Amino acid sequence: MTDREKFLNTARSYIGKDGYYVCKTKLALDAVYDWCAFAVSAIMKDCGFIGKYTSGVHSFASDEGRYGDGKYGTWFLKYSQAVQPGDIIMFRYSSLNPIDKYSASHVGIVEAVSGNTLTTLEGNVEGWGDNWACNSTFKRKTRYLNDSSVYAFFRPKWKENTSTGTTANKTSIAKKTVDELAKEVIAGKWSAGDERKAKLTVAGYDYSVVQNRVNELMSGSTQKKSVETLAREVIQGKWGNGEDRMNRLTAAGYNYSAVQSRVNELMK
Repeated sequence: MTDREKFLNTARSYIGKDGYYVCKTKLALDAVYDWCAFAVSAIMKDCGFIGKYTSGVHSFASDEGRYGDGKYGTWFLKYSQAVQPGDIIMFRYSSLNPIDKYSASHVGIVEAVSGNTLTTLEGNVEGWGDNWACNSTFKRKTRYLNDSSVYAFFRPKWKENTSTGTTANKTSIAKKTVDELAKEVIAGKWSAGDERKAKLTVAGYDYSVVQNRVNELMSGSTQKKSVETLAREVIQGKWGNGEDRMNRLTAAGYNYSAVQSRVNELMK
């Protein structure tokens, strides 16, 4: 696993965590503040990257660029370079009165890129009421590069050839064919939806190619399996449970409601 992948995997583990977790549990601060920048710092700290890819724990959205540009990474305006997973994204809202080129209102992490669409991981979003900095959580968001609020990015000087895992793991990823990946997707090993897209992209695969192959493989199976057959497979545990089952059946082109209804009948 490269340092960039470690950073993204650690960021994913924060999904659903709140400002108390970031500010008090992770950073031992005495209160919960506007914590989007603190979340990025906490993730850097968890990875052991303070002093390697960032200068320290930062409290403002602009700090990664202001204190890291040139030394720990490269700050750049949108459209000046192609955005990559692992880049730190900075937003500038119209209400901000900038003091320099680095000034930003909000900050997050780019998880995946698909054309103009960015999948991001961000803290301190979608809170409510007077205590919004406390009740907001770390979330996966869909952003668009042409949004007026997307302002700039900071790319740490990732040591891509420095692995924090084993060479064997890197080699096994490189050897996987589209068919192998598609079968793993069908088996539920790459999650679903945006998370699947992000994981495949970060691993260096073309999500669209893999997903097209998944669709091809599953369309062939839909012609062979009846609702009765599928229901019995569900009972045998071959299609997972809950939302995972619904996602897998739907992705395979089946009518989840019809299959689940037959499962319920058989289980009476």
